[in-house]
Amino acid sequence: MSLCRNRPRDLIKLLHGAARKTAARGGSLISTKDFQDTFEQYSEERLQDLFNEFRSELKNIDQFIMQFKPTKKQRTTAENYQYSTADLITKIKNARGSVPVHFSSGRPVTEKSIITFLYKVDFVMARFEDGENITWKYFDQSRFLAHEYTDFGNSWEIHPAYRWALQPNDVQSVIDSIGLQ
Repeated sequence: MSLCRNRPRDLIKLLHGAARKTAARGGSLISTKDFQDTFEQYSEERLQDLFNEFRSELKNIDQFIMQFKPTKKQRTTAENYQYSTADLITKIKNARGSVPVHFSSGRPVTEKSIITFLYKVDFVMARFEDGENITWKYFDQSRFLAHEYTDFGNSWEIHPAYRWALQPNDVQSVIDSIGLQ
């Protein structure tokens, strides 16, 4: 369920991909390996859906989002998809250095407005840690967590559905990076 962005359509797509892998190997039950073998394609399809859906708001969304691929240093840490607000702002500044960002609406572009956009499109989730307990919030659950003028003390995490598309050469580390929801 951590991969499905709380969307039944995504769960169906994930199960359908795993079922295709099961059928291709001649199996009658979906195995863990069938799921693992479909994650990269599933992730690429979800990322392409994101690009298609929100290109009207941010023309070069595909180029910009691909800037969130983990660096070599980030790939060696368990937090390679988790960011404090300050770290996410730094990542956005670096991405903007490579890919200029302009909202189609003419809305001013700031790092905070980009965080709001990334949260609204469910590319990032708000992450709350309380000891060993972690909870995540999506935009439709709490839209003001990415408000430009207020900080609620949460950190941010790139949604697991997009991680294989951003890091296709290291499937196991992506699996290891996923917290359970």
